[in-house]
Amino acid sequence: MTASPMTACWWGSAPRADLVPDAHLLAAVDEALAGSGAEAELVCTHVDRSAPEPRVGVSLRLTGEPADPAATRSALARALAGPVVAEGADGAEVAGPARTALAEAGAGAAGRAVRFPGSAQVTGRLTVADLIGSTAIEQVAGIGVQPLGADVVDTGPNGFLRPALSGGRLTLLVERTAGGLLQPFEIESPHECCGGAGH
Repeated sequence: MTASPMTACWWGSAPRADLVPDAHLLAAVDEALAGSGAEAELVCTHVDRSAPEPRVGVSLRLTGEPADPAATRSALARALAGPVVAEGADGAEVAGPARTALAEAGAGAAGRAVRFPGSAQVTGRLTVADLIGSTAIEQVAGIGVQPLGADVVDTGPNGFLRPALSGGRLTLLVERTAGGLLQPFEIESPHECCGGAGH
């Protein structure tokens, strides 16, 4: 279910550090929104450097306004152990990472997407054209290669993709790999080698 620009609403948060890993973050968000009448269709992480120590903020694009916005924001704040601010609200009292996340996502300027429309259905190998046609990814950009629509992207067995907002577009960065395939620049298990033995 994808929200239209007229019904989507943005929230920003500053989650506790141990909730920053993708799986923990998504589980906490989904639990907090359960039964609210809204889902988080686009979830992005952002780095806020306004303080001496950089912190991670999170932006959420909801499929619509929850039935009880205040109660849902409170539930999300408890689940993430950090403040939550809604787009357009006075967020002066809210921590920098939440404000940064909301501003960057709303402008399409930055944000690493850990969930986006169509991401749950992605797995295995897809052409660039199919990837763009079936998900919210708007552009596939290459490192040292210019991806074409017929080029094949190997998303791995779990469909691990982490596109980023940039210039108002959700862009997946890829690189050439064995067999002429493309693979996402950010892979799921970057430290596995030697038959899967981590180092």
